[in-house]
Amino acid sequence: MYTIADLPIDNRLRTVRYDLALESALRRMFENGYTQVGVERDGELVGIVTYRSVVRTLLAFHQLDVGHKTLDKVSVGAAVEDAHTVSEDEAVLAVFDALAEHTYIVVDRGEGWHILTDYDLLTRLKRMLEPFLLIESIEMRLREILARALGDALSDELAATFDEDHPLPTPASVDHCSYAHYAQFISIHWAEFEPIFDDQQDVIRELVLEIGDMRNRLFHFRIDDPEEFDRDLLRFGQSYFSSV
Repeated sequence: MYTIADLPIDNRLRTVRYDLALESALRRMFENGYTQVGVERDGELVGIVTYRSVVRTLLAFHQLDVGHKTLDKVSVGAAVEDAHTVSEDEAVLAVFDALAEHTYIVVDRGEGWHILTDYDLLTRLKRMLEPFLLIESIEMRLREILARALGDALSDELAATFDEDHPLPTPASVDHCSYAHYAQFISIHWAEFEPIFDDQQDVIRELVLEIGDMRNRLFHFRIDDPEEFDRDLLRFGQSYFSSV
C-alpha cells in the first residue's frame, strides 16, 4: 500500500506569526491566492487560519457583543483552527478520509510543512483518471462503429475472421475484442468501414494499434513516468472516433 510519503505534495505551507494582525494575514492570503495560512508561535506550527475560521471568529465576537473589534485590532491567534496534520507513514487512503472531513491536510515533509487541499487532490485525480476514461470512451465508440458497419452480421464476421487458425483468440462478441482485434478487423473489412473513415485505412490502423499499446501499458502498470504518457494522442483519438 502506498503511503502519504509517495504523494507529490509540492505546496509548502506558508505561515504567519501568531501575533500578526488578522487584517494583515487576510491581506497576505488575498494577494497570494491562499485559502489558508499556517500560524507559527516560537517556531512551532500551532494551527491554520482560513477564510472560514475568520468568519467564525467574527460571528463569535458579534454574539459576544464585541463586534466593534476591527480586524486590525485582532491577532491571528483568535482565528486559529487545528492544522489537521497527518503523518507521511499513513496509508494514502487516509488522505481521502481526511479531505472528506476537512478541506486541507498538513504533512510534515521533514524539511518543512506542506499542504494538500481538496482541490489539489481533485486535480491530481483528474490527471490520473483521464487516460483510463479516454481509453474506455474510445473502446466503447469503436464497438459502436463496428456494430454500425456490420450490423447483425458482426458476431458471425468476428468468428469467421478470428477462427481457430488465427493467432488472436476468437472473441465471443465485440465486447471481448482487444484493440488488436479492432485494428485487424477494420483492415480486413475495410470495404464496410471506408464510408465511415473515408480514405484513412493506414491512419486508422496505426491509431487503433497505438492506443491499444498505451492501454496495455497503462492497465498492466508498465508506465515508468505518467507525465510521459501521450495524452494528446488519446484526446485526439477520443475526439476523432466520436466525430465519425
